[in-house]
Amino acid sequence: MNRFITLIKGELLRLKRYNLFAASVFVSIMWVGILHFIDIEDATKIIPQLVFIDVTTMAMLLVGVTFIYERDEATIRSILVSPISKSEYILAKMIANIIPSILSLTIMYIYSKVFKIVDINYLILLGAVILVAFFHSLVGFLLTYYSKDFTDLVMAIMKIFLIFLLPVLLDEFNIVTNEIFRKLVYILPTKSALMILMGTTGTIQSWEIVVSIIYMTLGSLILYYLVWKNFKKYSLRESGE
Repeated sequence: MNRFITLIKGELLRLKRYNLFAASVFVSIMWVGILHFIDIEDATKIIPQLVFIDVTTMAMLLVGVTFIYERDEATIRSILVSPISKSEYILAKMIANIIPSILSLTIMYIYSKVFKIVDINYLILLGAVILVAFFHSLVGFLLTYYSKDFTDLVMAIMKIFLIFLLPVLLDEFNIVTNEIFRKLVYILPTKSALMILMGTTGTIQSWEIVVSIIYMTLGSLILYYLVWKNFKKYSLRESGE
């Protein structure tokens, strides 16, 4: 346990050294700016929507960026010979990269509590954020495995956004109202992520929330297996062996 906690602390220090914490805070301030300038008093619905955009994109990006910095520093070789398991390394990195998402949620929530009206249980929304961030951090792992550099990673995340996030946002904001399109969107895991977050507002039926949680949980287990299975191959490739 002490070794695992040390790993998490190391990942958090790496985020700080790479200025990724600062970048996360900047993005959070940007979301607060949107909340401030939107002419609405009740921010109950808009907060989960902004959190959805933040968590899905930042979780993937932060994992990828830390991996790329590790490549530049050639630290992957030392990981291979250190007395830590693949699971410890993967989970420590994921937990550390979920913390900025929690920070972003907290900043938006506090602002809304002080300056707006918000009727959301913070702890329930926090649980939703952790599950969604966990899933998308795993997606970030897989994207990094197959990205040659930072540009390649950004392009991969943009493709994910266009295929998996944009249709959900078009549906959520009623930009596209075609019934077939709206039904097909339910196939996407990002739709389940949004429904879990929006479920904290009381606007989603209970059965839909339960199905979405099961979808995201099973998806996370499958992704974790793929990340775990391919980690050694990725490590050996990056260490030049």
